[in-house]
Formats: sequence, structure tokens, C-alpha cells
Amino acid sequence: MIVVLSTFSFLLAYISILTISAFGGMFSEKSGTLALSLEGSMTFGAFAAGVAMHLLPATLPDALSALIVILIALISAGLFSLLLALACVTFKANQTLVGTALNILSTAIAVVLIKHITRTETLPVGNSRLNFTRFYEIFNVDMFGIQGVKFNWLILIVLVLVPIVYLLIYKTQYGLRLSACGENPSSADSLGINVNRTRYTGIVLSGLFAGLGGLLLITMNAEWEFANGANGFGYLALAVLIFGQWKPLYIFLGAFIFSIFKTLSVVYPSIDILANLGISSYFYLALPYVVCLVVLIFTSKKNAGPKTLGEPYDKGKIS
Repeated sequence: MIVVLSTFSFLLAYISILTISAFGGMFSEKSGTLALSLEGSMTFGAFAAGVAMHLLPATLPDALSALIVILIALISAGLFSLLLALACVTFKANQTLVGTALNILSTAIAVVLIKHITRTETLPVGNSRLNFTRFYEIFNVDMFGIQGVKFNWLILIVLVLVPIVYLLIYKTQYGLRLSACGENPSSADSLGINVNRTRYTGIVLSGLFAGLGGLLLITMNAEWEFANGANGFGYLALAVLIFGQWKPLYIFLGAFIFSIFKTLSVVYPSIDILANLGISSYFYLALPYVVCLVVLIFTSKKNAGPKTLGEPYDKGKIS
């Protein structure tokens, strides 16, 4: 029973991380800007939240501490995403190069600053791992009151956001304007829509969602090694976004499919049949990414992404 509930707990958490992060990528890409920096935004939001969890005094009430950490994760990732907006929207830089650079930059900043924070006389260089046991207990509660099976209540926020994002994209003026800026920015501009401003908001929303995903990721653990960044979840979220054809409900479905294999890579030692096969743990760790690659090979032909995705908007260009 505990194994089943534990597996379900991990599955829910991974679905939530991939869904909320892929939603972030959807906002950016529907506006016409590649979301390759999702991994970086997740890492930066997680890093800022991790530092806050490390430094906040234990005397603060748990609810206030949790609220502060959530806000720091959202704000920091949102601000980090502004670098992508500034480079790609304002200065019209190559979006692939900028996104890749931001992924590297976020991990580098996290490692350098955390090593500075954790250095001591016996360890002058410090390490890039932070421990936040107190916040692990704050964010995770016993599922159905069963000890040893944890449920991260941030998952509830993600589940609430799923219908909200759907309504925002398909039932609001902002969602229509966002899609117009990715499909035909010249026509959108001719209708009085500020294309650059809309793309900025889409990119910042991308950062906010990725920051929440990064926070959920690290609070599933009592400590986190920031040299690993977001552990590849940003790239998996991109795969989920493409598999889901930039549609909220399909993204949620894609997150469920990929999360099955990600969960398997964690819980397989508890499943006797799999544990007795004697297969290397590296096989299970690589399995989600192999499945991701195979799925994208067969689904990429039906790519229905925004028509001007990755192209800077130039008023003088006829589209």
C-alpha cells in the first residue's frame, strides 16, 4: 500500500512540475519567442527560493515563511526571464543562442553564490548543495495521514492553475492577442496590438510559471545539488510543450505520459519485478529522455507551433 501511494505521490509531483513549466513555455512561445531558457528560469527560481529557505530565521511562522519563499521563486524567475525578453524582443538577438546561454548562466550563478554562502573555515571553497529540511516539512504533508508517504501541497496550486490557464488562453482578449503575436505579428500590430509589449508579458509569465515549477522540484527533497540545475526538467517541459501542440489540455496529458517514466526511474527499486531484473539504474534514469526523443521523432511532423516562432518582429518586414 505504501509503495502504491508513494508511486502516486511522485507521479502527481512530476506531472505538476512538467505541466506548470510547460505552461510557462507555452506563454512565451505563443507570443513568438522560443522558450529554450525554461531550464534556466526553473534553476534561477529554485536557487533564489533555496537561498531564502537557507537564510530565513526559524522563528518566522511556517505559513509566512512558505509565502515568502513562493513569492521569491516567482519574482526571481520572472526577473531572470526579462533577460530573454530584453535580448530577443528589444535587441532581436538569436533566440536559440540566448536561451542556451541563459541556461548556462543560471546554473553558474547558483553554484558560485551558493558556494560562497556555504563556505566555512574547514571548507573555504564551499559546496553547491543546500539543505532545507525545515521547508521540506512545511511543503510536504503525510498523504492520507500515512507516515513515509509525502504530498507536496504546491501540487494543489498547479491543479487549480490548469483550468485558469485554459480560460486565459482561449476565453480572454489577452490570450487571443498573445496568439496573434505569434501567428502574425504584422496583422496584430495593424489592429493596434503592441507586439513587443505582449511578447514581454508572455516571457515574464513564462518565468513565473517556471519559477513555481523549480520551487516544487526542490521542495520534493530536503536538500538540492544546484550544480545539476533543474535536473533536466526544463528540457523535458519543452518536450511536453511540443508533444502537447501548445494546447493546455494536451500539455497536461503529455506531462502525465512523460511523468510515468520519470516516476519509474525513482520507484523501480521498490517494485520487486523490476528490482530483480538486475538492470542498471542508469537505464531507468535515461528512460524518460529516451522516450522523450522517440516520441518527438514521431510527433514532430505534426508540429503546429506558432508560425513566427523564433522570429524577431520587424515592423518593416512584410509577413
